[in-house]
Amino acid sequence: MAINPVGAMQKATQPQFTGVVDKVVSSKAFESVAKFAGENSATFNAASSLVMAGVLRPLTIMALPAKNEQEQKNKGNAAAHAIASAVIGFAITSTVMKPISAGLKKVMNNTDKYLPKLSEKMKSNPALEKNVNKVLSFGPDILLAVPRALLTSKLSGYVNKALFGKKKEAAPAPAQQAPVVAQAQESQRPVLDSFKGGTK
Repeated sequence: MAINPVGAMQKATQPQFTGVVDKVVSSKAFESVAKFAGENSATFNAASSLVMAGVLRPLTIMALPAKNEQEQKNKGNAAAHAIASAVIGFAITSTVMKPISAGLKKVMNNTDKYLPKLSEKMKSNPALEKNVNKVLSFGPDILLAVPRALLTSKLSGYVNKALFGKKKEAAPAPAQQAPVVAQAQESQRPVLDSFKGGTK
């Protein structure tokens, strides 16, 4: 009877893998993370983006080979922009977006009190209510798009200078080489030098 080594290996490793997943899922740490993600979805998404875009993406960019100095510089700029964008996104989401989203949610849950005219229209038109909810969900992102871009651009310059900036050696001043050139030119004109008036 022939034995399939691949099938045997899969059967041997599958219970071990399943056991590890069961331990992770049933752990208190995973339960705490899942509870936090459910109660603070915006902050959890921002934190996940911070890890992905602020750590893993720059590492991947810098791991790519560069053919010349210009490509290396471009890699540094891209990695710095990714880090800055992730940091600014996390800061804005956890400090500014959270209260704005909470306020909009409170308004939409009680439109009769805060938006009576709009509430009457939405009751008679379910499609309008759906569209209003979409607009309000994207509202904070639209309002904060320009400040976020400006802060990201500013921070990326500091990150690039701090992590990927290199000090270049100063080039020798051209004035230091001028006497040598002048002396070489004079040595090539012996006939003209005799008319300058030598020692008497």
